[in-house]
Amino acid sequence: PKSATAPELCRDQLLHPDRRGYRTLPRGMSDATKKGAAKKAGKEPFVGQQPLKDVFFHFADRKTKLLPLNDVPYVLRAAGLTIYGDEEPKIKAEVEKIDGLGKPVSFKTLEDWMTENQATYVRSYDDAYNALWTLCHEGIIGDKNDTIIVPHLKHLVCEVGDKFKPETFDKVVKGENGMKNDACSIEDLLSFLQR
Repeated sequence: PKSATAPELCRDQLLHPDRRGYRTLPRGMSDATKKGAAKKAGKEPFVGQQPLKDVFFHFADRKTKLLPLNDVPYVLRAAGLTIYGDEEPKIKAEVEKIDGLGKPVSFKTLEDWMTENQATYVRSYDDAYNALWTLCHEGIIGDKNDTIIVPHLKHLVCEVGDKFKPETFDKVVKGENGMKNDACSIEDLLSFLQR
């Protein structure tokens, strides 16, 4: 059997120890197999999609059946769209044109908006991988060996953007079925997030 190269050992260092202290790919899995698995998932949506009717009414007012304008991004995220913080104002502006400025949004309005715009906000596995890879290589959440340092990731998501509460991050990432180590590969984090 062919032994792993130095870059492979570095990249997978935290995953599969052998007796010498080096870490190698799992038995029977070549680097090409690992990359092939990622390519299959590459263009597939990273987050599962839900019909709007399954999530809208959990957020809408029970009496009026209307959704507060500020909750539109949360509902779209619950339906499986990936919306960045800087995209929220544009989306709110587009849906409030129909039901009135600053007014709550109807199911029909949001459903029509989703029909027209959904494809723009469905991000692929490749998009997620590339975003994490960039954050690693910039030294923000990890290192250039594609290893994510979980405490660095926690600091990022608790301090920037939509800001998780540290307790929420710990419950999701380190909870009962969470990650057991403080470091992982990009692929392992993506697999964990897709569960």
